[in-house]
Amino acid sequence: MSPRLVLLAALFSLATAHESVPNTSATLDNDTVLVFFGTRHGNRNPEKFVPDAPRDWGQEGPVELTSFGKRQAFGFGRELRKFVAGLVDENFVPAEARFFSSSANRCQMTLQAALAGLYPPQGYASFDAGLQWSPVPYAIDDPMLRMYAVACPESDAAWQPISDDNLPHLVNLTEAKKPLLDYIAAHTGWNASISNAADLADNVINMDLYAAPYPAWITKPNLEGHSAASLRAEILSFAENHQIACAEYAPCRDLMAGVWLQHVISNLQKLQAGQNDLKIIGYASHTEVTLSLMKALHIVRHEITTSAGFLIEVRRSPEAGFQLRLLDHDPNPVDDHVIYQAVYTDDLQKLAKEDGVWVPVVDFIQLIQPKAISDWQSSCGIDLCKQ
Repeated sequence: MSPRLVLLAALFSLATAHESVPNTSATLDNDTVLVFFGTRHGNRNPEKFVPDAPRDWGQEGPVELTSFGKRQAFGFGRELRKFVAGLVDENFVPAEARFFSSSANRCQMTLQAALAGLYPPQGYASFDAGLQWSPVPYAIDDPMLRMYAVACPESDAAWQPISDDNLPHLVNLTEAKKPLLDYIAAHTGWNASISNAADLADNVINMDLYAAPYPAWITKPNLEGHSAASLRAEILSFAENHQIACAEYAPCRDLMAGVWLQHVISNLQKLQAGQNDLKIIGYASHTEVTLSLMKALHIVRHEITTSAGFLIEVRRSPEAGFQLRLLDHDPNPVDDHVIYQAVYTDDLQKLAKEDGVWVPVVDFIQLIQPKAISDWQSSCGIDLCKQ
């Protein structure tokens, strides 16, 4: 592995709930009839670029998907193709596949890149011998995958204490890291805040990816008690801080995950009723939404790196009927991807049968149903009668 890939592996391993991911992926069960997947967007540019720092990266623009992010997503799609090879047609077939994205460019492009890996055109689907790609349709659904992008007063209220750093652990973090936050503010001109420290972390991650030089105030810090290495480590600890805080804070988590959770439940119920012929359903979203949904599914996960997420594999067992298992997927670290068994919460683990991973679908729905949102406008506090 090249030195840069070693660095990437170290960076991305910080954002998994495990010390390391397996080297090989799980395999599809012989009785599987449906696979869901959800993914966070791939690596993106920061919202703000560090001023007065030499930069030959970021030309895509703020928060746009980078070449590394496209590679991550494509790698996931290729690994997904291996996983579902015995279930899903080699080419896109409308009757068996549905895909959804948030409206954000980085999510749409992540989904597009993943679908390019999943569906390299075969036979009739190929229209250019020199192009291993064929277009695949998808729907944009912000109430499901980017709730804060639609008019939702309750979402705004749930985000407010996070954005203002008013949750107790954010207040404590702001106080504990005040010298560092002030140091960052002094050298960037940004306000001293957790959000801006997270933006700096995004800059540092991409400086590492593109082998770009750090500004001198990072390589030769004038901050008491800090070396260049310790300063870098502290900066990186702020990455995705507010997004993770949302997933840990029930009012925010429940709104971010609820509509998506109901979409999963509805498709599981249709499958049970014999009304669903779909074989694969996929989604591309953001850290706070994907991580919130994984928690609502009772997956033990505290962070997710770019292009990481989950799978739900549903089988129809001749003996036990409809069962499912939950899987994680992670980049390893960029072009390769791995799909592996997720860690369950205690409540979910109690429902698992046989080898401890397969859960009856009816029991699973009963467990997760209380957090599902079937009417997003009502949950957002919107009274349609007054409009």
